[in-house]
Amino acid sequence: MPGADGAAELRVDGPAEPAWLDEVHDGLARLWEAAPEVPDLDRLRFETAVIEIATNVVRHTVPVGDGPVRASVLLRADRGRLEAELTDDGAPVRVDLDPGPVDDFAESGRGIALVLRAVDSLSLAREGDRNTWRLARDASA
Repeated sequence: MPGADGAAELRVDGPAEPAWLDEVHDGLARLWEAAPEVPDLDRLRFETAVIEIATNVVRHTVPVGDGPVRASVLLRADRGRLEAELTDDGAPVRVDLDPGPVDDFAESGRGIALVLRAVDSLSLAREGDRNTWRLARDASA
């Protein structure tokens, strides 16, 4: 679980299906066990953002060819910084990372706005044949 620089780090791979979301939740719980110094509020906000993006991958990413979309999340907690990299091998996705005002009570369409409130940085890029989301939050230790 520790990375080369001593950071707590783990990866969760699998088909982008609802059961993978349970594994991502479990991965986050293991990350917090390995990084107990992360304040509860930072954990909550970061976890909310990661699960929101992972849920979007499961719900909205379209497979390329036969078989399910394969997804991966790399979680990292390092001295005051939380990072996640979520990738999938689905069709290219286009998402507006600068949404306008959003109704906080809407039943859908507010996920990216919620993520942006919870993290310090969010990006989406197509890297080779994968969609790559990167999220980071500076923890208030």
